[in-house]
Amino acid sequence: MKNYFDKFPDSYLESSRRRIQTPSAFARSAFFYVQETGYLKLRESHVASRKNLESYLVVLVLSGSGVLMYDGILYELQKGSCFFIDCMVPYYHQSSETDPWELIWVHFNGSSSREYYQYFAANSAPAFLPADFDTLRQKLTGLLDLNENSDFQTEINSARLIVDILSILLQDITESREEKYPGRLKMTEVKKYLDEHYTEKFSLDELSERFFLSKYHLSREFHLYYGTTLNQYVISRRLTQAKKLLRFSALTLEEIARGCGFYDASYLNRQFKNSEGITASEFRKKWKN
Repeated sequence: MKNYFDKFPDSYLESSRRRIQTPSAFARSAFFYVQETGYLKLRESHVASRKNLESYLVVLVLSGSGVLMYDGILYELQKGSCFFIDCMVPYYHQSSETDPWELIWVHFNGSSSREYYQYFAANSAPAFLPADFDTLRQKLTGLLDLNENSDFQTEINSARLIVDILSILLQDITESREEKYPGRLKMTEVKKYLDEHYTEKFSLDELSERFFLSKYHLSREFHLYYGTTLNQYVISRRLTQAKKLLRFSALTLEEIARGCGFYDASYLNRQFKNSEGITASEFRKKWKN
């Protein structure tokens, strides 16, 4: 099978390979799907440049070095580097002339690709050093090997592997952010307190006094660290407890509301409607054993 590197045949080793896929209509509508996946080992420097491409790209540098220019910023890449980008944004990547690189990559789209990317981009630079290089390499290699075939089973398993790859990337940046974040211990204390007292009346004034932080600083830092507001977090905890009681107890709505911090059934129903699209009573009926 051709490897589709014919534009620069003298630049790469014969072990290089590329697989291009056209997803089925169902895969395009329901799955993450592969557009292209490949492995490249260069003999000499090479530039790849694109823009306005409806694709997301994950590249892992297996050896060698080079650069990525993305959204007007230059990033230096080395063995172990990874980058995750939206290919609608102009970019190019170029291998070093003295240390040509070895890459494995996947172009993909579909499902919630945009949402995954937006979360990643909000929390990380496009290029970074993944903590679990070996697992990421294994997943990308498995995806490339899998796409030697083109059938529905390949699409199903490719979607699973893309989720695995994205999960590794998001977990990596989340753990890195937590380790580097200077206020993590204080925010951990705040969250622990809320977990233990979410059924009680919530007061930002009382919380800021308890932890010796201004209301603005406390609200901003909690949202930065956990990705949700203090109020949203408390409501989520209350709703989760209410769901358990609605399903597995004989308590009335009023009793559940008071026990979870909603104080009356009307407020409980409003919060359920906002979160679940149905009232607490409807939730109980639908999930009744």
